[in-house]
Parts: sequence; C-alpha cells; structure tokens
Amino acid sequence: MYHLRFMILLLLMTTTGWHSDAAELERRLRRPVSLTASDNHKWLYVANQNSGSITIIDAAALSVAKEIDVGGRLTDLAILDDTHLLTLDEKNHQLVLLAGQGTHWKVVSRLDIAQYPIQLQVDRTIKRCFIASLWSRTVTTVDLSRIDHKPLSQKNITAKLQISFEPHKMCLVKERKKLIVAGTFQNKLAIVDTNNLKLTVTKKIPGHNIRGLAISNDGKRVLIAQQELNSLARSTRDDVHWGNMLSNLLVSLSLDDLCHSQADVLKQREVIHLGEPGRAAGDPGPIYITPKGKLIVVLSGVNEIAISNDTNRFDFERVAVGRHPVAAISSSDGHLLVANHFSDSISIIDRNNIKQIERVSLGPQRELSPAERGEMLFFDSQLSHDGWMSCHSCHTDGHSNGQLNDNLSDGSFGAPKRVLSLLGVGETGPWAWDGKVQTLSQQVKNSIQKTMQGTAPSEKQVADLVAYLNTLTLPLVLTELRTAPNETIINRGRQLFQTLDCKRCHVPPLYTSTASYDVGLKDSVGNTRFNPPSLRNVGRQTSFFHDGRALTLKDVFTKYKHQTNRTLTEVELNALLKYLTSL
Repeated sequence: MYHLRFMILLLLMTTTGWHSDAAELERRLRRPVSLTASDNHKWLYVANQNSGSITIIDAAALSVAKEIDVGGRLTDLAILDDTHLLTLDEKNHQLVLLAGQGTHWKVVSRLDIAQYPIQLQVDRTIKRCFIASLWSRTVTTVDLSRIDHKPLSQKNITAKLQISFEPHKMCLVKERKKLIVAGTFQNKLAIVDTNNLKLTVTKKIPGHNIRGLAISNDGKRVLIAQQELNSLARSTRDDVHWGNMLSNLLVSLSLDDLCHSQADVLKQREVIHLGEPGRAAGDPGPIYITPKGKLIVVLSGVNEIAISNDTNRFDFERVAVGRHPVAAISSSDGHLLVANHFSDSISIIDRNNIKQIERVSLGPQRELSPAERGEMLFFDSQLSHDGWMSCHSCHTDGHSNGQLNDNLSDGSFGAPKRVLSLLGVGETGPWAWDGKVQTLSQQVKNSIQKTMQGTAPSEKQVADLVAYLNTLTLPLVLTELRTAPNETIINRGRQLFQTLDCKRCHVPPLYTSTASYDVGLKDSVGNTRFNPPSLRNVGRQTSFFHDGRALTLKDVFTKYKHQTNRTLTEVELNALLKYLTSL
C-alpha cells in the first residue's frame, strides 16, 4: 500500500507542477550547507540552511531546475538510493525523508531524533544512517531498510550513543565497521563500533575546530582539517604573521593507532601546514581525496579551494570561489562542485587547470540585515592579518574552542587566558578578563586589531558584528536534553549557592556581575582581579578559571576549594553541581 501511494505521489508531482520553476524563485537567503548528486549524475541536490529548502540543479545545463521547501533549518543532505533523499532539520530536530526522482520530490516522513542534528553518514549497503546531534552530544542509528513499505517511526531508531563532547564531523570506515566522530569544540575523536553503536575509544589530539575528515585511499590513514592555537605564542604582528599563534593544518593519523586504545595516536602523526606568511589559509574545512590520490581542501575562511598538484600531493594550488565555501563533490566529468554558503551559489572548478569555470546562482537574495552582514564578517578570515583566522577560529560557531590564548584581554602578555564562549555575550558586559572593556563595540575592535592583527574595521563593520553577536543565544542545557531534572536536588543546590554566597560575584539571572574580584587566584604575571564569567551553560565547559587549571567543575570545589569556607559533604557537592549544570 505504501509503495502504491508513492507511485501515485510521483504521478501527481509530474502532472500538477506544484513546485516553483526556477524562473519563479523567491528572493531570500538560502545559505547552502551540503550537496549531493544523483547516481546518474544528472541532478545536483543542495540543502539550504536558512530557507529550509533543497535546490535541484540540472548538471548538464548548470542551471536551477527546481527548489523544494522542506521547512525548518537544514544542516545536511545525503542520497540513500535512486528514489530517496535524507536531510536533517536542526530547528525541528528531525530526520526528513523525501521520495521521488529527478526534479520531483516530496517529503514522506519526518522522524524526531536527538535535538540539534548536524551531520549524516549513510551506509547505503545496509540502508541505515548515523546522525550526530550537536548540543545533545548524541549519535543515533536509524534503520532505513523498509522505507518503501512503512513511514519512519521511533521503531526505526535502533541505537543511541551519548558521548562526552559535542559531535559534528563523522567519517564511516565500512571495512573496519567503525565510525569516527570528531568534536565540534573539543579536540577529541571518538571511535564507535557500527555493529552495536558502542564507544570503543576516545582520543584527544592537539588542535581544535575540526572541520574535515577523510580516509586515505589505502584505508590506513585518517586526514583531518583543523586549526591549532599555540598558548605560548602572543597575539603580536610577528606571531600572527608567521603562523606561530594560530596555524591551519591538514593532519594525517594512523587509523590503527586511532582505533587502538593503548596506542599513541601522535607517534605517526604527520602535519601539512596550509597557507604561508602573506597568504594564509584560515578555517580549513571539508577534505576530499580523488581516486588518483589528489587532495582537495576547502578553505572556508579565505574563500578558496586548495588542490594538490600531480607531482607533489602535499603542494597545493589554490583557486578562488564564492564566499565561505563549506562543501564540495566531484561531477561525472571530473569537475569539482563547491557550495558557497554566503554567496548562495555553486562554483564549478576545473580540477586539472585549477580554475573556476562557472558559478551557478541558487536564486536571488533579499537585502541583508545588519546581523546577517555581521555573520559573514564573523566567519571571514580576511579580517585578520594575512587571513590566518576569523572570529570563528577561536569562538567556534560562536561558542569557544576551549583553548588558551595570550592576548591583551587582561591588559598584559605572559599569562594566556581561556577563550570564553560568545553565546549570550550581548548580555554579559563588561568584557575581557579584567572587565575593563565597557562596550561590545570596543571589544570587537580590540579583537580584530589586537588579537587578529587586522586593519581597523569600519564603524559599519563593528556595528554589524555587534548585531550578529547579539543574536547568539544559549542552547538548552545538557541535563535537560538528556534526562528529566531532579528538582529536589537542584533546589537543594540552589540553596547552597545562596548560603555559600556564590551570588555575590555570579548574580542571577545572568550569573555574572560588572565588578572584578580578587578570589585568591593569581595568573603567571601577577594579575589577581578578574571579572567573573557567566555560569550559564557552565556544564558544557571543558576547563575552569582564567587559565583552565581546573579540568572539571568538581575540581573547582574539591581541588581548589574555590570560595568555600568549609568542606562540602558529598551530598552537598552533588546538589551544588546539579544546580550549576542546570543553569
């Protein structure tokens, strides 16, 4: 019966013309994030984040054929077979199944999954998919073997794995029956057994901002596009210029070492530096390897694609594309198709001659708001000296990379400080660790000129960036996303928070204050007064205090006895921690 309904649906879509033609495309922001091609390479499908739509491009004509409204906020797209597409809707927390062919598609199922889904990995052989959910810290397996007969339901979810970090990029290693899961903010890689979705090992690696994962053609190496922030370097012109402070890397690790719990993953680590002084390669993204072994790296921050040459696979030639490229695939004729997020376009790259030969517009754009212009600037590495970094490089997707950086946020060099999250930053002034920056506009100027060593931004650029920063909101706390909170224990912790006078510095409802305090902590150059960071979403932090010396929230009270005038009992400590992680 389901198969019959599907065939009737195809007939209706073919005869009624209910999708907008390309000539009738609405003026709006699409913001492509993912693309895939039909098996016969006649059609290219593009997932658009902001518009919640899928654009269908005629590969031969290189023109938009249709645009289908799916709804929500799309984060990824994959093809399952000739008649099914899968996409993720981050806004409604759903896996969306579409049925159809060519230019005719229809949403046939929506499956509620762990909140904030961000990436798909599809195993087409077994007909299943793996879904990484960002703020839920969850990986989900969905069985897709009977979708021709039944719509998706919760019975299709065969397993869920909760991990210790926010996942993003994933890579399926079918031969080993493993799934590699990389952290969005933390420098961690998890190896998951795909047979039972059990975690086998988690490895910590140097660096952050992992935006590309790929397996070498011989199946022996894992390639990772990432950045590395050096806490020993300073945000001076020299350290930025020479790539000492922040480097953009293509890292190669042994897959055997990564999968073995006792192996040192750094022992056979190889590093390729992307970019050079005078022409850096800020915010490297997805990685692709051609059948002949040619490496392709998306350089999102500088609006380029890097392609290794035929004589030396570690020597790259670069080609300019649209603004903020985020995904790429190969076409049947060997060209490279690149999705440009902020340009709402697809670039067609001649891989052999290393040049852009065509750019396909996904449709007309409406006028941008200040916040939307600010978002473009936030992810633009060209704001920095030589293009080494963007705001996103340290404040990943508006949050934090969890690293230490020695800049002038405390008014001095020599004492690197923890990079703070920008989620909710518009409400938590003053800014900088010493609390001496009174406006967010001034903090933006300081970051561009003093930390990134860029040229002075215009007042309009500053205003736009501030407008964007004010849109960055906090996600739901992890405890709410995973379990029903124990209100009794949380209330007991709330009472302790009051009794211990934690509210003196961390004043509700923002859990910070405008003053700076000496709370018995001293940095390596003698500074003792710090402005207290907000405790909202403190449960997501990976380290604590200005220099990250406390590695767990529990250590704050047990190892460092932070502002407690007595030793807390285990029951009291548990209640206080439950309360703090509920904020």
